[in-house]
Amino acid sequence: RNASVPRTTGLVLPPENIGKVRNKGFDGQVSYNGQAGGLKFSVGVNGGYAQNKILFWDEAPGAPDWQRSTGRPINTYVAYEYDGVFKDQADIDAKGLDYSAIVKNLRPGDMKYKDFNGDGKITPDDRVRNNRTNLPLFQGGMNITASFKRFDLAVLFQGAAGAQQYISLGESGNIGNYLQEIYTDRWTVDNPSSVHPRIANRSDQYYSGGNTYWLRSSDYIRLKNLELGYTIPENLSTKVGISSLRLYVNALNLLTIVNKLGSYDPEADNATGQYYPQSRIVNTGLALRF
Repeated sequence: RNASVPRTTGLVLPPENIGKVRNKGFDGQVSYNGQAGGLKFSVGVNGGYAQNKILFWDEAPGAPDWQRSTGRPINTYVAYEYDGVFKDQADIDAKGLDYSAIVKNLRPGDMKYKDFNGDGKITPDDRVRNNRTNLPLFQGGMNITASFKRFDLAVLFQGAAGAQQYISLGESGNIGNYLQEIYTDRWTVDNPSSVHPRIANRSDQYYSGGNTYWLRSSDYIRLKNLELGYTIPENLSTKVGISSLRLYVNALNLLTIVNKLGSYDPEADNATGQYYPQSRIVNTGLALRF
């Protein structure tokens, strides 16, 4: 109960398991087997939806409703709502909002934030808790197998939707590198209408602190596995004492078809980028049976 009891009381309360969370979801799978002439095939689709909701959480009494965790999923983000870029000084003057609580002097290329409570000032009270986390609401896949004469094929597609990942600029490399897509289309004097802000010191909390510009959808679709094989005719393999010989090539993480995170791996749940990336692996081999 430390959140609802001010620290000025000097009280040290024992831990309590007082939170209440509701989880709900569903999953399913359908498949179809068919044949067309010499082609045999199977297609299967699976997916699952899961969501949780905080029913009770010990929160600070003075927190505004739009920042409270109760009624939202676990591990949501509280952030200023990004509203574009100040194109020039005239744009700053026309906006008429007081940013002095979070930044001393506005400059062209700086981020715009929404005045959520409508008081004409951008303050920590304008931060809003969203309804999405880094855990996807939906995860699913599709597997396809087929065989024709002595050839066989197996394919697995995998995907997820409904999650957001926070891109931590301060951890994007040892010295705070910038993502290529942000750098390329950043605000400059020659590119004043960019949706990306100017490049700034990563230690500037106004720039790299909690705002929705750094929250990105991590929806993705990926060709996860692919294998193609060919079985040598028995009248050839038995000549060398082998009852069955199959040649194959397979690949893992071969292709990402959709990736809303751009340079980041959508399957990683680490916002800092400090993780070992998944490798694209290609194997060739043969399977023998004597």
